[in-house]
Amino acid sequence: MVQTSSISQIVSKYLSEDVVNVKKSKIGFTNDVYIINDKYILKICKEKENETNFAKEVYFYKLFANKLPVPKIIVYDDSKKICKHNFLMYPKINGDNLYSKWHLMTNIQRKRIIKQLCEILRIINKTSYLRFAKKFDVNQNINWQSYSVDKINQHLSKVSKRKLLTIRIIERIKNFVNKNYNVLKPQKISLVYWDTHFDNLLVKNNKIVGILDFERTELASIDFGLDVIKRMQDYPKKYMSKDFEKFGKKKDYMYLLDWFKEFYPELFKFKDLDKRLALYSLEHNLDTLLWYPKSKTVKKMIAKTIGYKNSD
Repeated sequence: MVQTSSISQIVSKYLSEDVVNVKKSKIGFTNDVYIINDKYILKICKEKENETNFAKEVYFYKLFANKLPVPKIIVYDDSKKICKHNFLMYPKINGDNLYSKWHLMTNIQRKRIIKQLCEILRIINKTSYLRFAKKFDVNQNINWQSYSVDKINQHLSKVSKRKLLTIRIIERIKNFVNKNYNVLKPQKISLVYWDTHFDNLLVKNNKIVGILDFERTELASIDFGLDVIKRMQDYPKKYMSKDFEKFGKKKDYMYLLDWFKEFYPELFKFKDLDKRLALYSLEHNLDTLLWYPKSKTVKKMIAKTIGYKNSD
């Protein structure tokens, strides 16, 4: 946790007001997020290995400043002179976390929100990625099939070495990947903002007024954006902060993919899409297992994806 003195120095340098109130946000898994005077958001990159992603977020906020309801950067400082971590600050967007409102909406209202979200995602997907790739040394000639399968195999190798799953289920995973990896060959590479869970969306009067956390926006096949959407539909509480978990009822999320298909059909124009999404899910859950090795829930998710009845 960042010292209050560092926060005061940041505010003193970049804002013409004193620190009256500082509240640490409960939302934010990778970085520390503070609400200053209920008017500004201070986001601090607490992990050195995340600094490149942190810089990417700043890049995308500036790139989409006049196109999307993204935060307007007041300062991004990576000098580590005032604070020992990189940080950024922007005016707080006046809106509510979508998870806090979704359960109160009718399906008609929810559908309208998804339509807005699809329009936002389409703008991102259609934006040229050449400057981004050059700035962050990203391979523009990505082979989506190889890239995706390599990530699965890397996670699986670590899981195997740490003996987090039985030999039997590991072999089943390998067979599943070998049987289905060819479905990933078709690709449509674009900028993909795939962290679309509702913690990252702010709404006001049933309108999206803020979209946050672009750290993991990357070059990917356009359908990869459906991975998180499907996971929210299948496991509504997956990305919720504890305060909102009580609102995570599956019936409220059961039409997400249907609405996405209606408003952004291009995402669904891949043969064997279900198998593609299964492979994306497998990669995600293997990675999650490395972070939470004792999680029975994650093991069950992996087993379900590959059609394995036992999750031991």
